[in-house]
Amino acid sequence: MYARWSTFGFGMGLVLAPLLLGYQDVTAILQDVAIGLLICIATLAALEWPPARFGIALPAAWLVWSGRGSADPAAAVAELVAGTALLALAAFPSARLLPRVGEARERAGARA
Repeated sequence: MYARWSTFGFGMGLVLAPLLLGYQDVTAILQDVAIGLLICIATLAALEWPPARFGIALPAAWLVWSGRGSADPAAAVAELVAGTALLALAAFPSARLLPRVGEARERAGARA
C-alpha cells in the first residue's frame, strides 16, 4: 500500500515539478504534467486491481528515456529521478495481497 501511495506522490510531483523547478521548455512541461496525471490515474487503478502496477512501468521507462535527452536540465533531473523511482516501486506488490505475519503464524500453529 505504501508503494502505491508513494507512486501517487511521484505522479503529483511530476505535475507540480514545472512550477516548482521553473522549466524553460514547453514540451518538458506538457510531458511531465501529462505523464504525472497518467501515473496518478494508473496508481488509483492499481489500488483496486493490483496487476495494474505493472502498467506504471511503461511511462516510468519513458521518463528515464526522455530524461536522458532532455534540453532542460531541471526537467532531465526530475524525469530521471521520478522514472527510476517509479520503476522500482512497480516491483512491490500490494500490501493486501501479502499474508499478515500473525495470520501466517496462526495457520502454522493450527497445522502442528
